[in-house]
Amino acid sequence: MNMQGRQSHRRGSDVRRFWLWRRLSIIRGVDHDAVMSNVMEGGGLTPRYAFMVVMSCGIAILGLLQSSAAVVIGAMLISPLMGPIVQLGFSLCVVDFRLMRKALYALMVGIALALFTAMCIVWLSPLKEATSEILARTQPNLFDLLVALFSGLAGGYAVITRKGETIVGVAIATALMPPLAVVGFGLATSNMAIAGGAFFLFMTNLLAIALSMTLIAKWYGFGVENSPQHAAWQAGVIAVTFILLAIPLGLALRDIAEQTWMTKQTRVAIQSYLDEHGGSIEHLKVEQRKDRYAIDVVALVPAYLDDAKANIEARLAGRLKHNFVVQVRQMLEANNNIRLNQADLDDLRLRVDDLTQQVAELREQSRPLIALQVKDLLKGEPGDVDVDIDQRKISVTLPATTHLDEQDIQALKTKLSEAEPGWSIDVNKLSLAEQERSRAQTQ
Repeated sequence: MNMQGRQSHRRGSDVRRFWLWRRLSIIRGVDHDAVMSNVMEGGGLTPRYAFMVVMSCGIAILGLLQSSAAVVIGAMLISPLMGPIVQLGFSLCVVDFRLMRKALYALMVGIALALFTAMCIVWLSPLKEATSEILARTQPNLFDLLVALFSGLAGGYAVITRKGETIVGVAIATALMPPLAVVGFGLATSNMAIAGGAFFLFMTNLLAIALSMTLIAKWYGFGVENSPQHAAWQAGVIAVTFILLAIPLGLALRDIAEQTWMTKQTRVAIQSYLDEHGGSIEHLKVEQRKDRYAIDVVALVPAYLDDAKANIEARLAGRLKHNFVVQVRQMLEANNNIRLNQADLDDLRLRVDDLTQQVAELREQSRPLIALQVKDLLKGEPGDVDVDIDQRKISVTLPATTHLDEQDIQALKTKLSEAEPGWSIDVNKLSLAEQERSRAQTQ
């Protein structure tokens, strides 16, 4: 036997030893019937499953609306959709279409219940703004696919080896319910961009987990009785699905990387210009809009720079490879003198406010004293006294039964004017008709 033949024979022996080791050490150590029984039991449509879907989605959408990461993680831990997804992956591995239909039916019902729950809560909620937690689940990329792939492999291992605690980590890593709740938010608020992005993330996680389950189940010897045609069909479904998911997600990751590079280059160019003039970047936003990037910068400068926009555009043109439009807004930076003057003004404002409050309190205290003084001048005659501090006006209303005549009333006005100089004095005597009308209104 020549050298090439011996090498080929050695490789064949190594492959046979590997498959023998796998059959003896991996496959024989698994109770396949028990695992399949557990998978079939945990993936069906039951009242408990429906209840947990509603509860999980309710928790998720409330956490998303409040932008509370802790609440959203609580919804991940419940993870009722993992049961049908695991069942879907194993049904594809063993080519059991009855089990596959059962899993798909449970998934569709669960998705419908979750969407209905999320939409109802959003409709009833006064909070309808897209929070950071919501927006974080609208732009999936290739890394999300890889996370779902690795999580699905770990989940399949946990199901087969009965490592239940691993499923908890899988549920948190892949986060099936929060993106589905975001889909409900997008539908309820008629924001199809949010709904579409979140649905793509949800389907990425769902399919990647299910197909990863199929791969790990295949490794542990499930579906060994499948025909070569079935094996080829499985491989085709898995490969095509991952390729179809990877292409748009890879493009999304490329766009994110490009925008990150653009933001970094923009910040370096603008900051280098501002450093020459003693300024700094207060805010910078770089956003892609169709065929160009929109750059919005707020600069903190010690003095207004007339040619700031032209200089920044010139520096960016030498660094950036794409078309862009720049908007520059300048904010004057306070120097030490301005800060001292501002502090003096703040102190003066506090003093004025304090004095104003003291004057108001004194005026309120003087109101009853003036009214009492007027009562003394009436010498026991009945009458209503109204003191308007702001208008510096005293109004006295005498009943029709008063003993004071016109001469007495004029004398009363004179006394009041002498007692309160600078005030407007008004003394009126009601007629009998006015007095009766006033008494009737009072009763």
